[in-house]
Amino acid sequence: MNRTRTQILRFLIRSGPTTRTVLASELRTSMATIRRHLKLLELAGLVHDLGGERISARSSLIESQLIELANQYSVQMPPRTPPPPVRD
Repeated sequence: MNRTRTQILRFLIRSGPTTRTVLASELRTSMATIRRHLKLLELAGLVHDLGGERISARSSLIESQLIELANQYSVQMPPRTPPPPVRD
């Protein structure tokens, strides 16, 4: 994922619903950049417009996707077998 989109999601999860203006200010980026990334995040279903210029992250969806991703990359270790006995 793009660094700016990750920063947007982190900010929204940490701070709750906010406006595009606050996001641009906090992330020190242009409004055009914020609008472009928010549009992509909205298309992905990760954020939604609350009306009145306020936007929010869909935290539960993000969490479930992170869990699914972690499960896809988890490595299942085979059961450990004891070493063969040493013979004298």
